[in-house]
Amino acid sequence: MCGCQNRDAGHATVFSIHFAGCGMTEYYSGGFDLRIPVEALPDDPSLADQWLVPENRNRISTDAMTWPMPEEVSKYCEETPWGYPMGCINNFSELLSDLHKRDVVTANFTPVCFTISEVTVEALSRDGWAYHFSEAPKMEDLLAWGWRFLGFDVAELNGLSSGLKGFGYIEPYWSQLRARFGSELNEVGLFRDAAIASQFAELRGSEFRSHAPFDVVGILVHDPR
Repeated sequence: MCGCQNRDAGHATVFSIHFAGCGMTEYYSGGFDLRIPVEALPDDPSLADQWLVPENRNRISTDAMTWPMPEEVSKYCEETPWGYPMGCINNFSELLSDLHKRDVVTANFTPVCFTISEVTVEALSRDGWAYHFSEAPKMEDLLAWGWRFLGFDVAELNGLSSGLKGFGYIEPYWSQLRARFGSELNEVGLFRDAAIASQFAELRGSEFRSHAPFDVVGILVHDPR
């Protein structure tokens, strides 16, 4: 399950993200998760320094400390010795099946998929994770299956700690980052454009070197039918 580690873890039209100067980059599933519906989460004053734009406090994030998992799912994560990259199983049906065997009712949870670029997939595959991505669906497949793309976060892949909504901000760098990137966020506080998100990831990586690099991670959800 995603985000469990401490921070100090059909055919359709091809959906590709354009990186300036880098051609077309496809995105693949890095894994699936379940989170508490954001509308059910109360405002949390302890997260006040996590918002690049303070007026945009939407908690959708790769980071499970910002957008938490249900307690039952978190417990399952702790008790399941997975060794997947990003801590995520890459088969959503298998995830649901495992939870249902534990009598966990998942109907009211938000299904989430985290996508990563083909460049990142290739790098992880060379590190021994090729089997994990052998049947990973592309973004185009996910969209055809009813998943909805929300935007891009930037995250440390080992544990999915978010460089956008997980490490906090301090002045004056906070204001400088907001002036440069604040207008690039959408209504849920994620980046609209992968190339801009990549620029932000590089800056956050230089600020938190022990957690670098931060990768661009797409977030998709599957709405209840």
